[in-house]
Amino acid sequence: MKPIRVCVVITGLGIGGAEHALLKLLTAMDRQRVEVSLVVLGQLDALAPQFRAIGIEPIFIGLRAGRWPLGEVGRLIRAVRELEPDLLQGWMYHGNLAASFVAARLARPACWSVRDTPDAAHGHSRFTRMTIALSRWYLGRVTRIFNVSARSAAYCSEHLGWPAERTEVLPNGLDLSRFRPDPAAREAFRQEQGWSTDTPVVAMVARWSPVKNHRLFLEAAASLRARLPEVRFVLIGKDLDAGNTTLAGWLAELDLLDAVVLLGPRHDVEALYPAFDLVALTSKSEGFPNVLAEAMACGVPVVTTDVGDAAEIVGDTGCVVSPTAQAFADALARLLVYPERAARGRAARERIAARYAIDGIAARLTDRYAAIVNAGR
Repeated sequence: MKPIRVCVVITGLGIGGAEHALLKLLTAMDRQRVEVSLVVLGQLDALAPQFRAIGIEPIFIGLRAGRWPLGEVGRLIRAVRELEPDLLQGWMYHGNLAASFVAARLARPACWSVRDTPDAAHGHSRFTRMTIALSRWYLGRVTRIFNVSARSAAYCSEHLGWPAERTEVLPNGLDLSRFRPDPAAREAFRQEQGWSTDTPVVAMVARWSPVKNHRLFLEAAASLRARLPEVRFVLIGKDLDAGNTTLAGWLAELDLLDAVVLLGPRHDVEALYPAFDLVALTSKSEGFPNVLAEAMACGVPVVTTDVGDAAEIVGDTGCVVSPTAQAFADALARLLVYPERAARGRAARERIAARYAIDGIAARLTDRYAAIVNAGR
């Protein structure tokens, strides 16, 4: 049987959770059943080498943020037409709109993938909000909306009027052979930092953005350090480095300069998670918080705000708390001294393995594609 030809349309290949989720999904997908092409609307290409490594050569259209020039739109249509896909899959809001736009002209089915909860707390740009609004024109044509979380799916149905009957929750999946407990990696990172095996370490992995609420994390860190002076903190993500003057000011204000390590963006987070005792997430809004599942797969318990599907991911293996510094500090302190923290870490990995293994997610999506394409033949 010929493989199904799927053209994925994505905004860009920057370093972000949605882009990494796509990379993991396509890596796990059965290429005997699905032939994948990748069209990139913009110019961000940081992850392009990783896609090439799995045999997918991205096609860059070159659109610039906030603009839809006719020349580039024509190039987009021509590029997809030459690929002769059976189905178009949008990835993120701009990719969803573009995939539907082209699919309508080529008489092909289009699917959307929603990667976050588009509420006010997420703080989308004006252009992104306009893109979401324009997508309403294609609601009657979109075949399937794959939403990364149940909370986001409910929001889109209730507040945006998107069809619940054509919406399906498809969570992110994890490669459990990549994200796993690793005592050697733990020891190597701690030696690099000059920390002992027993030094309590709390990390947050999230790009610098108002929606991630780093200020709350640091306020909780200051409160926790007043109780446990030996505790250390690690921040990982875009713009979390010495060049961030706002962050530097907060660290000085809260007397955390000697307690926080700034690592900036990293491609090797799977080698870092095992070094931490806990991972925290203080976001105001999320869809499917990848960092929680990644940390848990590495056997690290988590403390998080109740955003997106965080509560569903964490279950009783960690803590879901209110967005206050006191609540976070209390939960972190409790888990750091909790005598069964290792048992919670094991339970966390087992929960991720049972619910979010990438092979099962990829197979499920492949089955959906086959049903959609076969129904139209």
